Amino acid sequence: MFHRINIRDSDMHAQRFLWCDHGDDPQQPSIYVMRALTFGLNCAPFIAHYIRDKNADHFENELPRAVEAVKKNHYVDDFIDCGDDEQSALELAQQVKKIHGAAGFNIRGWSSNSKFVVEQLEEDPMSVQSVKEWGSTTKVLGMFWDPLSDNFKYICRFARLRRDVINESIIPTKREALQVLMSIFDPLGFVCCYTVGLKILLQDVWRSGLAWDDPLQDNLFDKWNQWKSIMPLITAAGIPRCYSLLLKDAEDVQLHTFVDAGESAYAAVCYLRVSKGNDVTVSLVAGKSKVTPLKPLSIPRLELQAAVIGVKLANMVSNTQRINIMSKYWWTDSKTVLRWMRMDPKNFHQFVMHRIGEILEASNVSQWRWVPSRNNPADLATKTTTRQCYQLWFTGPNFLRSSAEAWPQCEELSLEECDDSEIKHYVLHMKKEHMNNLMLNVEHFSSWKRLYRAVATFLFCVDRLRSVVLARQRKTSIDFDMIQKAQCLLIRYAQSSEYCEEIRCLKRGKNIDNSSKLFTLNVYLDTDGIIRCKSRVEHLNNHEDIIVMPNSHHVTFLIVRWAHENFHHLMHESVINQIRGTYFINRLRVLYKRVRAECQKCKNHSSIPQPPQMAALPAARIAAFERPFTYVGIDYFGPLLVIVGRRREKRWGVLFTCLTLRAIHIEVAHSLNTSSCIMAIRNFISRRGYPREIFSDNGTNFKASEKIISESLKNIDLNGIASSFDRVKWRFNPPSTPHMDGAWERLVRSVKTVLYEILPSTSFSDESLRSALNEVEFIPNARPLTFVSLENGDDEALTPNHLLIGSSDGYRPICSDTVNLRQRWQLTQQFADRFWHRWVKEYIPVISRRTKWFTKQRPVRIGDVVVIADQDLPRNCWPKGRIVDVVKAKDGQVRSAMVETKSGILHRPIAKVAVLDVGT
Repeated sequence: MFHRINIRDSDMHAQRFLWCDHGDDPQQPSIYVMRALTFGLNCAPFIAHYIRDKNADHFENELPRAVEAVKKNHYVDDFIDCGDDEQSALELAQQVKKIHGAAGFNIRGWSSNSKFVVEQLEEDPMSVQSVKEWGSTTKVLGMFWDPLSDNFKYICRFARLRRDVINESIIPTKREALQVLMSIFDPLGFVCCYTVGLKILLQDVWRSGLAWDDPLQDNLFDKWNQWKSIMPLITAAGIPRCYSLLLKDAEDVQLHTFVDAGESAYAAVCYLRVSKGNDVTVSLVAGKSKVTPLKPLSIPRLELQAAVIGVKLANMVSNTQRINIMSKYWWTDSKTVLRWMRMDPKNFHQFVMHRIGEILEASNVSQWRWVPSRNNPADLATKTTTRQCYQLWFTGPNFLRSSAEAWPQCEELSLEECDDSEIKHYVLHMKKEHMNNLMLNVEHFSSWKRLYRAVATFLFCVDRLRSVVLARQRKTSIDFDMIQKAQCLLIRYAQSSEYCEEIRCLKRGKNIDNSSKLFTLNVYLDTDGIIRCKSRVEHLNNHEDIIVMPNSHHVTFLIVRWAHENFHHLMHESVINQIRGTYFINRLRVLYKRVRAECQKCKNHSSIPQPPQMAALPAARIAAFERPFTYVGIDYFGPLLVIVGRRREKRWGVLFTCLTLRAIHIEVAHSLNTSSCIMAIRNFISRRGYPREIFSDNGTNFKASEKIISESLKNIDLNGIASSFDRVKWRFNPPSTPHMDGAWERLVRSVKTVLYEILPSTSFSDESLRSALNEVEFIPNARPLTFVSLENGDDEALTPNHLLIGSSDGYRPICSDTVNLRQRWQLTQQFADRFWHRWVKEYIPVISRRTKWFTKQRPVRIGDVVVIADQDLPRNCWPKGRIVDVVKAKDGQVRSAMVETKSGILHRPIAKVAVLDVGT
């Protein structure tokens, strides 16, 4: 069909493709353009439908019935329609064939329940169906149709099943049970009275928590065998395609929908009742069933759900059929639902109210009738049963074949007997509150200003309402007096919550009891009803007595917080002094300390990093009996100025540290670029050998060097770099972790100290600088690693030079010629072994002690809000972020984390990360 549609020249080039013919150059393929619509494009079905309907429009006046059939009874290239007799069907098919032929569409492959019609439509006599083929079923849009009996059939093949769980006694899995259900294609629900049992079983399987490939349990397997016993009924079912032979001259056509619900499922089924004189036929039109939700619902609510799907199913049937349905009826065996429909939906709870409204929107109360459960065919699709009484489902109840007077009637639908569990109950409770008993939700406010502004707004609304009642001029905005009234009201409310007995005594003119907290304060009530206390300076000019406030009330807390924020979270003694000038608050400093403890800004400003417990020494620091410089730390220092001709140039020192022996090696780099870094490493390797691991910070030249070294492993020779680097592993410490680089940072300082002692009096050239650095290299290598004993009998302290050159100062006595080479080698080996034994006993205990960060800390978690400490920025400029990933060590401590900030994700150590307390 698609290839019969040509594309406009301007749109053809959107379908270009390359093609290589036999003998063509693969580098120069031919370019072709599809002139027709291509199968597989997303737009192809829509374009085909449009062309088909546009072609049919040309025959609108000539063949209106055929044009309607083309537009409404086509599914892509499949055409399905019917006629009252053979001649009308043949004429309709020929007209449709003519319309399609005008557009180049050759419709073929006709099938009909009339052999005469098929013979007239097929042009090639050899393509006419044989007698053997005549009784076979034909697939029509997924449904099987038997042309001989003109019935819809169900052929259950289950081709996707790996095991024959239907015919064999095999316990199926959850996946196989679902495959069986989904393989029964039943779009109109003709056999949902059979399949609902498998739906209920699958819900039980799902509720049991079985995995997809787990076999069913014993109780579920029994239900499976019970359902399999009705499997032959599905294949034996036959639903007539033709509703009724009376439809052409029918006097009355009615659509009857039956609904019902049970504990496991609810369903609806539609029947078409056609009458002509005394002849009446009833035929099945469609059905629908659903299992009940996992959340339990009452039976009346499930009956209401069934009524909703019954309304939807009936409307779907009436909207898709060409049959002129004269009246509709709905049947249910639930008297509760029928009573609900006769009541005002607004009186019910939301669940019932919305569904009653949906039902009454598409139907009328007079169309709903009551039917006994034994005559309700929908009841068969709500439960699993072994009864062989499914004939009621396919033929409908017998009373439909009688006159309307013989239909079931129910007069017991009085609203007094209605179940009121779903009816709303309105209770109006009025209570007059006095100011002393007033309850305000002040705890919902976190600001004193917002609280008194909210109360002032309430007073403003009250004043406007009074102005309307008293017919006086209304205020247009909140003024100062209303704010003052709001503040006085809140202060009185706070005082009345704790000093109600004292207020009662003061109003009556009595003395306060000596057990009261206010006994020593000389308190009184002012004109606004606020408790104030008199001091001994009442004769001072412009003096005003201070207000007494309870320490534990939330209003007092907000007033103190307001003063704290007005001083920008600083000058704490000034804040306390200002509060004391207006309010008397018992234990004010304790309250102010709590305000500061709960202030988010103060918590953020006072947060500091909590470094975790110091980690164990890495393996590189205690690798005994290894060759010197097996584990190396590398870092740059400088720049150093040298004289080249008449100008000065910069040079940098490259420090290589043996992490085990603490020996150093210094090279000179002429720049900070990658090439210079690699040459320095090559020079180091030439003198000291290949290291096993290199440790460094995240310098760009180190990163680039590591990348180039990794690429050199692929047998790529870059500037003489050999592939021997495959023996070197480069490790980078996390960014901004100088404490993790301490093994070489401290030695950089030692080298600078020695070098700067030489620098003031010397102007270096390249040659003198290299010589000076060699001398500097010797001095740290001669430093003692262990305690220096002053006893003559003790061995001298260990130094890195002991293993590098044999002694601390480099001097070794000349061996006599009488010692042979084997003895010399043994003496050398004994010297090395003795050095390592002393190194393990004397040096390891020194470096194994923790000097700080002794206790374990709570590890940071993913999602924590943190601030990253940056010593180069002011504290209020430190970046904030959220932890998105953590690196947890073997001891359970987190020592580095990934922090998401507004500028990206940063990798930072926990020693530089402060967790913010953003909670209450």
